[in-house]
Amino acid sequence: MIVLQLADFHVRGDDRLSFRVVNTRHCLNETVAHLKTLEQEPDALVLTGDLADSGDEKAYRILHASLSALGWPTYAIPGNHDRRDRMRDLLPGWCPADSDVAPYICYTVENGPVRLVMIDTMNPGSHDGRCHAAVMTWLDETLAQRPHMPTLLFMHHPPFATGFPVMDVPVENVDALAAVIRKNPLTRLCCGHIHRPILGQWMGVPAVTAPAVSMQMEFDLGEKGGDEFRLETPGYLLHHWKHGVLNTHVCQIATRASFAGPYPFTDSVNPG
Repeated sequence: MIVLQLADFHVRGDDRLSFRVVNTRHCLNETVAHLKTLEQEPDALVLTGDLADSGDEKAYRILHASLSALGWPTYAIPGNHDRRDRMRDLLPGWCPADSDVAPYICYTVENGPVRLVMIDTMNPGSHDGRCHAAVMTWLDETLAQRPHMPTLLFMHHPPFATGFPVMDVPVENVDALAAVIRKNPLTRLCCGHIHRPILGQWMGVPAVTAPAVSMQMEFDLGEKGGDEFRLETPGYLLHHWKHGVLNTHVCQIATRASFAGPYPFTDSVNPG
C-alpha cells in the first residue's frame, strides 16, 4: 500500500504571488507534472492542509482541477489558511467528513491494510492549532474500534515542538490528543504546517512533518526560527506498507529551485 502525502500548497486564485514572492500556481503545476512521472501510482493521495493561501474560492477550483487530472483517490483536511465550508463545497469527494463530528472535517479511509484517519486541527482566524474537544472524542472512539490496526493519523498542525520557536506555539488542548495517542501505539502522526521534513517521536509513536509543495522553511533553530522561508526544492512524503513494515520516505520534486531567500512570511490571511 502506498499513500502519498502533499502539504502546504498556498495556492492563490488572484494571480498574485504568495507572501509577495512565490508563484504557487507554478509550484502546483510542477508538482502535478512530477507526479505524472511516477512508476508506482499511490493507493491514496492525502493533502494535509493550507491548500489555499487565504481560503480563496478560485484557488480551490484550480487545485481540484489540477490534481483530479491524476485520477487518484484524493483526501484532504484543512490547515490554518483554509476554509472548511469552501473545502466541502468545492472539493467534491475529497472531504468525506463524518457528520457525527460536524462542522469539523474528520473521517477515516479503510480500504487497505493501513487505516487512514484524518482530523481537523484548524482554529478559524488563528495561525495556531487546536485539538477541539469534539474531535478528540471522535478520534478516541474511532481508534478504539480497531485498536490493533496500523494507522496513519493525518493532521495539519504538529502537536510537538519542532525546534523552530516562532512556529512552536503550543497546540490548544494537546493533552487530550496525547491521552488518545498513548492508548494507540500503532499510530503514526503525519503532519504539515512546518514546510520542512522532520522525523521524530511523540507520546511513544513515530511522528513526521511533510516538506511543502510551495516554499520551504528557512532552517534556523535560533529564537527567530520559523519566521522565514527559502525557495528550496519542494517535496512530499510517501508512506509505504509492505510485508508488515511501514516506511515513510521523504521525496523531492524535480524543479529548478533557486534557494533564494530567506523571505518573511507576510501578507497572508488565516480566514475566520
